[in-house]
Amino acid sequence: MSLKENYEIVKNNISKSLTASGRIAGSVKLLAVSKTVGSDKIKEMFDLGQRAFGENRPQSLRDKSKELEKLPIEWHCIGHLQNNKIKYVYPVAALVHSIDRRELLDEFIEWAKKTGRKCPVLLEVHISGEETKQGFDVNEVLEVIKDYRENEYLDIRGMMGMAPLDADDNQVRACFKKLADLFEQSKCLEGPAYKAVELSMGMSGDYQIAIEEGATIVRVGTALFKE
Repeated sequence: MSLKENYEIVKNNISKSLTASGRIAGSVKLLAVSKTVGSDKIKEMFDLGQRAFGENRPQSLRDKSKELEKLPIEWHCIGHLQNNKIKYVYPVAALVHSIDRRELLDEFIEWAKKTGRKCPVLLEVHISGEETKQGFDVNEVLEVIKDYRENEYLDIRGMMGMAPLDADDNQVRACFKKLADLFEQSKCLEGPAYKAVELSMGMSGDYQIAIEEGATIVRVGTALFKE
C-alpha cells in the first residue's frame, strides 16, 4: 500500500462513519500520528493534503517542526509530557492533548505569563482502566475544569482519552461513550479558560467507533503510514 492509498482509505472511512452516525461532513479532524516516520514521509503526506501531525515525544516534535519549518504544518503533542520537556513543546504546539495532572496546568500558566502566548490544551481523561495509562480520573475531571475555568492564562479546549488496546468493540465503545458523556457535561462549566470544543479519541484500530461516539479529532498513525 502507498501512502496515497492509505490516506484515501482513512479519509473515506472517516466520511462513511460521519454519514452513518448522522454527523456533518468535515466535522472530524484527522491527526496524522507521525511518531514512527521521518520528515520525508511527513512531507509526502503533507503533499497529499494532510496538514495536522501529532508527535508523542517532545524532542521529536521540536526536531521535526524545525526540519519542516517552511511548511505550514499544524503540530500536536499527544504523548506524556514531563515538566522539564514543556520547553520543547510550548513554542510550537497548536494543541497539546496530554494534560494529565494539575501540576501541568500550573506550569502552563507560568509559561503563558513568560511568553505572552496561551498554548491550547486538552485534558487527558483515564477511561481505559489500564494502570499504564495516564490521565485525570473520570470522577475528578469536571472538578478540575471548575477550578481552572476562570484562569486568564489557560486555553483548555476539551478532552482526550484512549480505549484499552486489547478490548473488543463493545468495550471500546463503552469507553468512548463515557468520555463523550463527560464532554457533554462539561459544556455547562465553560468559562474564559475552558471551552468544550474538541474531543480527541480514536486511533488506527478504533477511530471509526470514536467518530460514531462523537470524536472531533482522531489520532491515526499505523493506518496511514504502514507500508
